[in-house]
Amino acid sequence: MSERSGRVGRYVRMVAQPGRGGALADTLLRVAEGMRDVPGCELYVVNVSADEDDTVWVTEVWADERTSDQALSSDLGEVGIGEVLDLLAGPPELVDLTPLGGAGLRTP
Repeated sequence: MSERSGRVGRYVRMVAQPGRGGALADTLLRVAEGMRDVPGCELYVVNVSADEDDTVWVTEVWADERTSDQALSSDLGEVGIGEVLDLLAGPPELVDLTPLGGAGLRTP
């Protein structure tokens, strides 16, 4: 296995209230736009589930855990965390990862 980089990766699965998946995706795309200039945010991609209309996945890569924690404790750019939470049917599911490399990921 390659040497670990200190990066933090995360898959976040969010299920919107019934019929609100599009609104959740749109809100998270606004969050993603705000993440473009956040130091340490290397990847923040919003994905919709192919077979669950109200399920949205976010794929994240951060330079380190500190930058991830800072971004998550901030107001998420122009969109407040409350705006995202108001659309959810339940708490987000998180899968934490350690990115090793690949296409599209810069070498540290």
